[in-house]
Amino acid sequence: MPLKDSLLALLVAFLWGAQVTAVKIGGAELPPILMVAMRYAIMALFLLPFLKNVKRQHFVPMITIATITGTLHFGLLYCGIARVDASTSAIIYQLSVPFTLVLAFALLGEVLRVRVLVGILLAFGGVLVLLAKPSESESSIGMLLVALAALAFAIGSVLTKRLGPLNPVALSAWTAVISAPQLLLWSFIQEGEQWVGVYTASAQAWWAVVYTALSGGLLGFGLWFWLLGRNSVQQLSPYLLLVPLFAIVISQIVLAEMADHRLIIGGALTLLGVTLCQLRLSRNFVFKTRGSVRQGTTDE
Repeated sequence: MPLKDSLLALLVAFLWGAQVTAVKIGGAELPPILMVAMRYAIMALFLLPFLKNVKRQHFVPMITIATITGTLHFGLLYCGIARVDASTSAIIYQLSVPFTLVLAFALLGEVLRVRVLVGILLAFGGVLVLLAKPSESESSIGMLLVALAALAFAIGSVLTKRLGPLNPVALSAWTAVISAPQLLLWSFIQEGEQWVGVYTASAQAWWAVVYTALSGGLLGFGLWFWLLGRNSVQQLSPYLLLVPLFAIVISQIVLAEMADHRLIIGGALTLLGVTLCQLRLSRNFVFKTRGSVRQGTTDE
């Protein structure tokens, strides 16, 4: 992979890692569901020109995927981060990887190798360590919300694979346009009385909203799609492992969160498990699915 692409992939991992801290900052003053609704509203303004890049038969799948990966996923995620330390939420969210692999096995017929099964068990074990004894600033409900957000993302990812191929830029545009009003309605029903926070929020909270929309959202995903067009998923996937590490480091610096032994042990187990799930070895392999066998270049 060219050095420029490697540096851009590193930048994407940093932008996405920093987004957890931004959500934590904004969610301290703004209702979390309303915050993500505003995030998507800002993104929609920039993505409107790409709405036309969709085939008619893809419209219903777009709505389904947008509702799950946009509204449900981010709504749960922001509500969870509001109740949990940024470092802990970044680790628990890594369950999206084993969730995706399990769903791909159940719905797409992909085979789970022993290494991947071990990785899944380690990842869930690490999260159980975090759930066993939450810190004073955390709640078990918040952790479960982040885990459910990871599950929603995994469901959306598998549906995208099953219902696709879909234009990724058009999907981002439709997700923003569909999710913004859905989240606004959800916020009105659940957070209506908290909307007064919009009038009292500091500039720091508003900058956090803008960051999640422009930097973590538009720029991060724009660069990622561009990199996917130039490089294989196998080359890029290791950089995704850096996202939780950046999230933990940035939250420790900006939010002064303390890393106790529970976070270290649980985080180490989870990240080791995710690494095993995503590890690619440079050798020939046979990738098996139910009823099909095809040649590849890694052990997955």
